[in-house]
Amino acid sequence: MEKNKSVAIAITVIVISSLVLVAVWYPSTVPDARIGYLSQDLHQLALRVAVEKGWFVEEGINVELVQYGNGALEMDGFNGGQIDLGYLGAAPAITKRLNQDIMITILAAVNLEGSAIMGLKSEYDAGRVTTIADLAGKTVYQPGPSTVQNFLLRLALNQSGLTYEDITPETTSPSYMADSLTEDAPAFVAWEPFNARAEYEEKAVPLVQSGDIWPNHPCCVVASTNTFLAEHPDIVQKVIDVHKRAEEWIVANPADAIQIAMDWLMMDETPVTTAFNNIIFDYNLNMTGLERYLSFLIDEGQVTMDPTEIDSFFDSFVNTTFIENAE
Repeated sequence: MEKNKSVAIAITVIVISSLVLVAVWYPSTVPDARIGYLSQDLHQLALRVAVEKGWFVEEGINVELVQYGNGALEMDGFNGGQIDLGYLGAAPAITKRLNQDIMITILAAVNLEGSAIMGLKSEYDAGRVTTIADLAGKTVYQPGPSTVQNFLLRLALNQSGLTYEDITPETTSPSYMADSLTEDAPAFVAWEPFNARAEYEEKAVPLVQSGDIWPNHPCCVVASTNTFLAEHPDIVQKVIDVHKRAEEWIVANPADAIQIAMDWLMMDETPVTTAFNNIIFDYNLNMTGLERYLSFLIDEGQVTMDPTEIDSFFDSFVNTTFIENAE
C-alpha cells in the first residue's frame, strides 16, 4: 500500500513539473506579438535588455520570442507566419523581400558594424593568412548567402582585388566556425560575439573588422510583416517605443549592459566587452547605407532590379514613422 502511495506521489510530481514546463515555454495567454531574433547575436542586445527590464510588460503587451539561426531563416519565419516582428540583418531582409516577395517593412535600426573576418591563429607559417588577399583559393566559412556577413565578405574581397569566385564559401553556423578552421579553410566571417570569443580562446585573430571594410555600415533592423503592421499599429508602436528605450539605456549604461550580455551569452567579461565595443548601438536608420547595399546586390547579381527603382523600393519597404514617434 505504501509502495503504491509512493508511486502515486511520484507520478503527481512529474505531472505537476510537466505542467510548469509547459507554462514556461508556452504562455497560457495568446501573445500580442511574436518577435523573432537571432541566436546569441549581441547586436540584438536591446531585445534582451527590454525583456530583462520588463518593459514589454510595462507597456501592457505580451510578447513571445522565437529564435532563429540566421536572418535568412528568420525571413522564412516571417513567410511561414511564425512571427509578427523581428530583429534581423538588413541584408536578408532586403534580399529575401526582393527574391521571394516576403512582405515585411523595416521600422528601425538596431546597430551599425559589429562583424569581422577572422583568420586561423597558428604557430605555423604554412597555410596561415594575414590579409584578405591570402584567402584566394581557400575555403571561407560564412553564415549564409543572404546575410550581412556574406555581403561584407564580398565587399572585402573586392577591395583586395579578388572576387567571390576566388574563394570557396561554405555555409555553417557561427557556433562551429572557429573550431572548423584548418590550413585549407583558414577564415570565417561572423557577427559578435563569435569573433571576440574566437580571439579570446586563441583560435582566430581578426583579419579585418567590418567597420574597416565599410565604416558605420547598417546591420540589424527591426521589421514587421505588412499584415501585422496594418492590423496592429498600436502594438507595433509600443514595441518600437520599448526598442528605442532599450537602445538608449545600453548607450547610457554600458557596464550594466555588458553584465546583462554576459549572463545572456554565458560568456566571460573580456570577450563580451571586446564584442560590445565593436558594435555601435543606434536605432536611426542609415538610408544611404541601405541604398548602397542594394546597389551592391544588384551589381553582384544577387537581386534583379533596375537601379533607378531603388528610391521607390525603399519608399515602400522602410517606414520611419514609428521610430520618429517613439517616446
